[in-house]
Amino acid sequence: MHFPDQPLPPVSGGFILSRLLHRGDPLLAVGYFDPQHYHDALAEEWGLPLPERLQRAVVKRRAEYLASRLLVRAVMAEFGIEDFILSNAPDRSPCWPAGIQASLSHTTGTLIVAATRQNLAIGVDVEQWMSETTARETAAYLMNAQEQQLLGTLPVPFHAAATLLFSLKESLYKALWPQLHQLMDFTDAALEAVDWAQRRATLRLTQTFSTGFPAGTLLQATFLWQADQVMTQVTHPL
Repeated sequence: MHFPDQPLPPVSGGFILSRLLHRGDPLLAVGYFDPQHYHDALAEEWGLPLPERLQRAVVKRRAEYLASRLLVRAVMAEFGIEDFILSNAPDRSPCWPAGIQASLSHTTGTLIVAATRQNLAIGVDVEQWMSETTARETAAYLMNAQEQQLLGTLPVPFHAAATLLFSLKESLYKALWPQLHQLMDFTDAALEAVDWAQRRATLRLTQTFSTGFPAGTLLQATFLWQADQVMTQVTHPL
């Protein structure tokens, strides 16, 4: 997982701050936006009208929708799919073009999209650091004793390590949902190992979800460590 370093053309108006690509496989894109500069006219201007369900949503939600769809449209153009508008299935999962495996995540002012034509399950996530209090309060349902011990070996504060674990499990869930359409608890996967120098991690399923994803299945992840957030990606051959 390489942080994108190839800028997309700038967008005027102050809402979209920057958009960057890494043209690897999977392709990775990151975007930054300022919700305070959002206004509804941008959706029409960019040909990305807000769906009815969002027209009365709070500004933050509308801003996330528009910024994410603009970045997704740029990513799909890299695959030769022009003017793509990402929609959602009834379960709210994204509907990607045929032959594309992809994943999208956003947090305050930041978006991340990964996409590939490979036959891969893929999931990405971006998270702002949780507080130390939140990390301690969520530990009981986020991690088992072995995971907590493993996080204690990492060269970062516990709240940052817990955020990494949370994000890794979110990426795993996003990777498996299109394949399984089954809900997962945080305890349905466990962190097995972290290679801090290489920014890699291994997770293991603790429950059987299908013949293709039995208990014990190992899934590989990578992560990017930022000043105030972490980005994670899980991929698995299908």
